[in-house]
Amino acid sequence: MSSAARIADPVRSFPETRETETSASAPSLPIRVLVSERDVVTRMFICALLERESEMMVTCVEDSKLLSSIQESAPDLVIVDVHASAVRRASSWGSLGIKPAPATIVTAYHPSAVSAFASTAIDFLVKPFDPERFEAALDLAKSEIARERAKSESDHVLSAQQVDVPPAGWLDRLVVESEHRILLVRADDIDWIQSSGDYVRLHVGSACHILRRTMKELQVLLDPKRFLRVHRSAMVNLDRVKEFYLPPTGNMFVTLNTGVSLPLRRHSRFSLRRLLKNISQL
Repeated sequence: MSSAARIADPVRSFPETRETETSASAPSLPIRVLVSERDVVTRMFICALLERESEMMVTCVEDSKLLSSIQESAPDLVIVDVHASAVRRASSWGSLGIKPAPATIVTAYHPSAVSAFASTAIDFLVKPFDPERFEAALDLAKSEIARERAKSESDHVLSAQQVDVPPAGWLDRLVVESEHRILLVRADDIDWIQSSGDYVRLHVGSACHILRRTMKELQVLLDPKRFLRVHRSAMVNLDRVKEFYLPPTGNMFVTLNTGVSLPLRRHSRFSLRRLLKNISQL
């Protein structure tokens, strides 16, 4: 049983990693499971059952660290006591600002304890439950996780394949107004782009320019062979990328030549490989 996952420093340069090529017969990605169960006996019982699952990587956290652990480590599955403070006051992970929401199995000692949160969970277990009942809930969670992974992979590959060149061609310069100046910023010179509501920040070397455009608008106008959206709030110039850091569990990052590291949105490393392969062939 591992302790709470250690999260990589987002401004640290990551070590180079070597990964073997994968094929259709390669094993699936491990399922990251976060357990927050207040009852010690039930927690030990759950952990003993999860140890049988070779494809699962399990972390146990205290009630007080539940939300921060979900936000930091992005687990695929959360097993949580319905009396956890975060669960008691919420109707869903989305209402707590956690997106995408992990699959969830909720536990309680009596059906009357079910909160509004349980209606959005994969399954609800009344304690004490037997191994067969737990395995049935786990099977539901596995099916949901597999479905979400397949959908995510399909969406990313499809978006890379169905990119239409604007009639005027891809943007090669962006016009930025700054006080009494108008700057022409070459797309080639941009390291990365940061979303900020109705604005974006263009990071060019040590300079940062604010442009009144949305990330969604720029994603359509910039050449996808050169610019990759790695997160809902970040897009990188692939010519500035040093490496993608893709550990088997925990957060994934992309590191630029400048040393800046940015989080990758939650999808599998293999999905990212296929997406980059499609970009290289555009």
